[in-house]
Order: sequence, then structure tokens, then C-alpha cells
Amino acid sequence: MIAQRLRALAEDNPERLAIVDGAERITYAQLIRQIDSSREWLQQRLHVAPGDVILGSLENSWQFVACFFAIAELGGVFMPLHPGWRAPELRSIGERLKIHGVITGRASRPEWEQVVSSARVLAIDDGFGQTLRSPRAHAVDGDSPALYLATSGSTGTPRIVPRSHRNLLAGARNVAQALAIDPGRRFLCVVPFYHSSGFHNSLILPLLNGACLILVRHFTPAACARLVAAENADVLIGSPFIYRMLLDHAHYLPTLKLCVSAGARMPQTLALAWQERFGTRVRQLYGSTETSVISIDRSAEPPPPGTVGTPIDEVEIRILNEGEVAVRSPMVMSGYVADPEWNLRVFEDGFFRTGDLGCQDSDGRLRLLGRTRRMINMAGVKIDPAEIEQAVESLEGVVACHVDADGGDRESELIRARIELREGFEMTRSHVISHCRRRLAEYKLPRVIEFVEALPVTLAGKISSPWSDGGPGR
Repeated sequence: MIAQRLRALAEDNPERLAIVDGAERITYAQLIRQIDSSREWLQQRLHVAPGDVILGSLENSWQFVACFFAIAELGGVFMPLHPGWRAPELRSIGERLKIHGVITGRASRPEWEQVVSSARVLAIDDGFGQTLRSPRAHAVDGDSPALYLATSGSTGTPRIVPRSHRNLLAGARNVAQALAIDPGRRFLCVVPFYHSSGFHNSLILPLLNGACLILVRHFTPAACARLVAAENADVLIGSPFIYRMLLDHAHYLPTLKLCVSAGARMPQTLALAWQERFGTRVRQLYGSTETSVISIDRSAEPPPPGTVGTPIDEVEIRILNEGEVAVRSPMVMSGYVADPEWNLRVFEDGFFRTGDLGCQDSDGRLRLLGRTRRMINMAGVKIDPAEIEQAVESLEGVVACHVDADGGDRESELIRARIELREGFEMTRSHVISHCRRRLAEYKLPRVIEFVEALPVTLAGKISSPWSDGGPGR
């Protein structure tokens, strides 16, 4: 279904520019040809059948886009993962899913082959798309999953969020209406596509509305500023961290007209500084991996501090008795994959419990007041402290570990680990970092490490409240 929408757009506007990826400039007609070729490449090597799960460990690229749509047309499920994940993180996914194949870079291929020995691993560098014939696409049920996304779990194990064809189409339709996205828009795609916001708001949203993707493979403020000027980018949907970096290091962004912040609360001081420098107001977007977009600031004037806009079309908000925000919409997932017990906890009368505390004012604006569980926000990426605690506690000599956020630099929190050692053991910070680096992606490593004589009882997790170690992944 989702690929049919893209093909219809390409048929109507074949010469419209779809993707700018470095020196590559790909029109909608050329993108369809790349998808056809990718289908054949994948089918020849993986023999993809409906329901087969294909993992993708790739950076933002036109190949990423082609692989997703090709797999969707074959009836498979694409699951993008952070290219920096280490073997234990990759293994946690392989243990929960039957993996049919993996697409990655040549350098990452050996590690993947060790982790998923039962699945074939393809390197995107080796002959990708160099075929002439194209297998026929499968008829797809709109409620079948096209995408799996990994999100932080409550026990350090990533949860798997399914996104159906209908979920993705509804999100592209309703967010486009809320933000007035039309075929003339040119998106600066900074957020990685393996991240929920990057996939929904910087890949699906523009492509299914005939806009152009200007891809950023590796984010640096200077490179982004050059791209904005060179390619006339006029839309940026990024995190507060990205806006802060651009504000500090870029002085001229002449064409950016629609700026939206997602992934974390946009500090008012940052929003005001951005508007003063560049003349454009940054609008707040609120959502999650499980729900896609929930609300967007669409007001003519700056909204009250702490609010995250009004619900977009087809979204219903319910504030539960405990003050938790619950959501129902065509964009909400059907339930975590292979996690029936947790699904019973996060759904109530058809509404998904977000884990956020909030309320609505008389104008329908949603105000967020906190979380029902602890979570660390690393530049818009949510990290479950339990995953880091488990990595540290696997180190010989560690009695217990508590991980939390320790302030940080403006819009990105620092990860702090407080460690209680067994009597007689000595340990250094570098020892802990080296141990964690073998088990966790670089962005999850603790930056502040404190060795303490004993952790408080509550910090050690011996006393817990009903939602202190639970809640939906983000």
C-alpha cells in the first residue's frame, strides 16, 4: 500500500526531484527504478516472502529509502537499527525476532554474521541494485507491518514497535495537513532514519507528499548550513540539540521557513534566540515511536511555555485519573511485538498510555508535566538507564549500579553512573568505559562515573512504585 502511494506520485510528476544525496540527484521516476532494481537484488539474494523481517544497519542514504520501499512491496518488514550498536545490542533483537536477512555496510558485515548466523547478511556496497529485471510486488494488507522500530524497554531490553502500512499513510496524511506540506517543500533530513522521528517526519512525510529529501549522512552544523544555502532547504524537523548546534555555529540559513522541534522539549530561551537570529519561529511537535505524531504547535503566536501544541487530525487525547496522557488514533501501533503482557498494561479502552503526565487547557493545547518513569534524553534520543545498569553490573566486582541524568550541556543530558564496588575491589573510570564500549553503542556510554560506598536503597531498585520501572518505550 505505501509503495503504491509513492508510485502514484511518481507517475504524476516523474521529473520532480525526490532525493539529493551528496552528488546524487534522484527524481521520482529514477527513485521508482531504483526501488524496482532493489527488489530484484533483494529477491535474488534473500528470497523475501511476506512477513519476512529484514534488518537494516544503514546511515541516511538513497539506498536506505530504496530498500525500505522494495521490502514493503515484497510484503516484508524492514527494521532499521543504529549502525553504532554493538553485538550484545544486536543480539537482543535477534533473540526476539526470526531474522530473515540483514543489510549493512561491508565493514559491519563480519560482526553481523557472528550475531545472526542463521540469516544472510548483505553488504550494501556489494553490487546493490545492479540488476535489470524486477519481481512482481505482492498484494499487501494495510494492517500488516511494513516497519519495525526499536525503542527503549523497561528492563534494558529494546521493545519492538510495529508500524503498519495504514499507520504510516495516516501519519503522512495528517502531519502534512497540520504543517501544510506540499510538493514544493525541500526537507533538510538531519535526524537519522533509524530514529522514529527521522523515519516518520524526514522520510515518509516528505516522500508521500511529493516533497524533496536533502540527506545529511553525518551531522555537522557547518555542512548543514552549506546544504541549506546550496539546495534551498526550507523545512527542518529536528531536536533541540540540532537547533542549538546550528544556532551556535551557523550564521546564515536564508531559506529555512518551517522549523519544527521534536524528541524533547524546546527551551523557550533557545526558541527566542533562534527567532531573533533567523526570523523563523520553531514549532513544537510531540509524539512517540508507538504513536507517531500526537500534537503540533500551529498557533499564530508563541504558545504558553510548557505546551506542545494541539492534537492533529484523527488524534484523540484522554487524561487518565493519574494524570497520564493516553492517545487513540490511526497512527498508534497495534501492540509491541512478542510482548503480550506489556501490551495489556499500556492499552486502556483502546487508548495507548504514553507514560507522560499532562493536561489540556481550555484551547485544547496539551501541556506536559513529567514522566511516569525515569528516562535519559540524549540530544532527542531516549535511553533507558536499565540497559546501562545491566552492562555495568556485568563487570566483575560491581555490587550495584544506578544510572541517571547529570545535568548536561543545554539540550542534551549527560549519563551518570554511580557504582558500588565489592569490598576489596578497585576500579578506574577507563575500566568501566572500556567494558561498556564492548556492550553498548557509543552514545549510551556513561560520561560521569562515581564510585560510592553504598547506593541508597531506592536507587538500588529495592523499593519501587507501580510505574517506576515500567511504562512504554520512547
